[in-house]
Amino acid sequence: MITSIPKDKTRRILALPKDFSGYTVDSFRTDFEQLAISEQDYIILDCSDTQFIDSSGIGAMVFLYKRIEQKGQQLALLKVNGQPHKLMNLLRVDKTIPFIEKLDV
Repeated sequence: MITSIPKDKTRRILALPKDFSGYTVDSFRTDFEQLAISEQDYIILDCSDTQFIDSSGIGAMVFLYKRIEQKGQQLALLKVNGQPHKLMNLLRVDKTIPFIEKLDV
């Protein structure tokens, strides 16, 4: 289980919005596509401001995870709290995509 991302690894961070559902997910399609073709060791989705997520948001994360995992990269979710944390635990997302609390600098 990852608790933090080592500073010697390359990483790319994308901050998710307060509401990551429905139409918002569609507006992140290009960003997720760019992440999927990037070459960093770690892709980090910063959830520190995210207060709501639905199945569309979780589906987008899982789809991204599957694409980058095939290339040997890792996905982590930074600072998952509140409703997103509860829903992702219920759906056992945390068993596949690690939650982290900090980035080593």
